[in-house]
Amino acid sequence: MAYRIYPFPDGEPFSDLYTVSVEGNEIPCYTARVSAIPFNRSWPGMERSLDQTEMAAFVTLQSDTAVALAIKPSHAFTQAIVRPQSANICPRISGDLIHLTVGPGQYSLELDGRHCNLQIFIDPPSPYIRNEDTLYFGPGIHDIDHLMLHSGQTVYVDAGAVVYARTIRAYDAENIRIIGNGILDFSRYQRTVKDVFVEEDSGSVSFIRCKNIHVDGVILRDATWWTMTAINCTDICYNNVKVIGMWRYNADGLDFVNSEHVTVTNCFIRSFDDSIVLKGLNKRKNGECLAHYDYMNVCHYRIEHCVVWCDWGGALEIGAETVADEYTDIVFRDIDIIRNADGGMRIHCGDRAEIHDVLYEHIRVEYTAWDRDSVFQQSDDTVYTESSSPHTPPFIRNWMYWGPWTPGAPNPHSIHHITYRDIQIIADAGIPTPCALFHGTDADHGISEILMENITYNGIKLNADTLPINQNLFAENITVK
Repeated sequence: MAYRIYPFPDGEPFSDLYTVSVEGNEIPCYTARVSAIPFNRSWPGMERSLDQTEMAAFVTLQSDTAVALAIKPSHAFTQAIVRPQSANICPRISGDLIHLTVGPGQYSLELDGRHCNLQIFIDPPSPYIRNEDTLYFGPGIHDIDHLMLHSGQTVYVDAGAVVYARTIRAYDAENIRIIGNGILDFSRYQRTVKDVFVEEDSGSVSFIRCKNIHVDGVILRDATWWTMTAINCTDICYNNVKVIGMWRYNADGLDFVNSEHVTVTNCFIRSFDDSIVLKGLNKRKNGECLAHYDYMNVCHYRIEHCVVWCDWGGALEIGAETVADEYTDIVFRDIDIIRNADGGMRIHCGDRAEIHDVLYEHIRVEYTAWDRDSVFQQSDDTVYTESSSPHTPPFIRNWMYWGPWTPGAPNPHSIHHITYRDIQIIADAGIPTPCALFHGTDADHGISEILMENITYNGIKLNADTLPINQNLFAENITVK
């Protein structure tokens, strides 16, 4: 095959931001509401104000080879760029058209900055198979409210289907699949969660105490809280999942809570809050522990070949809640962080966990002249004021602390033997080299044995003299090679 344009369901709104075609055949553009400004606040139990948001667009199609796209924006522009920059896609502008040639993968076309962008999702061919227990959603619009999954069940969201749901859940189940190239959308429902650590069924897609979970191909749009969460699960595989349209408070991307044996590959996450997150939690209320999740550690992770856009918080996040004995055997590899607000590779240890033997390898972190400081809203009257200079958060941020997001032991344990290898910082002209930050808590709870090997800034290798390191007295044995 060369390419396949998916059907567009009747009644689904078109985006008017772009007109996109391949070989003269139009590809319909979907809408997605996203965050317009990096403005957040403590858990408010309410919806975020729409004046802090804007509309973006996305197209989705299937191809086993590169395709030539012609894109006509509805607004004037002077500069066009495609991220991740590692894809080396150079837009060709001819009059009011932008021409791109892109292969299977996920891309962001941005005109004069980050606003009102176009996401391009090109799926490789995927021969999805229905088993005997398959809930099939064909092309068209479906409204299902709550969906509870049982062991052995497959949910097949075919290309051209938009399934409007309130929640999708599985408890104590195994051998569950959610597959297909359609869209799971949660935008028709307002958030109702009052206490995120008591109501384990909060969030949009949740797996609780499940085994052998496979999610492949789907687009998740506009979650009411965390997008897709696994709690006390094992043997998880997410592939080619796209997360888009996250604008509400606490709208994380992929959250793993006290779960083991996890593989995440070829995914795209644009989230308002943390993007790919490894947490340790307990179910609690008013300081009283109601149920322990921490009987399971956080270990054996392979997160690879992903594209991440984080509007607030951490792009690749361990923490901030780390209620577990141990985090270990965790690998992040071949990942493009095209935006991060408060740390590209971030470890926040606020509880008792010993975090060790974590590898970040072949990670590319982009910094642009268009990004601005994150602002924490202190009250309803706080107004976002945009800074005049680019925001340059640490590309590495390791931080141990005790605070409002640390519900476990009164002191964090340790972070040690963390390796950062072949890390590329890709920055617009005039942006200073971002720092690597390491802050331990005290002499008994610190950070040690950190190796940073082959770190480059715009292609220039950094050494111990040229790599800015922000460390306190409780971080030691930090090596730059």
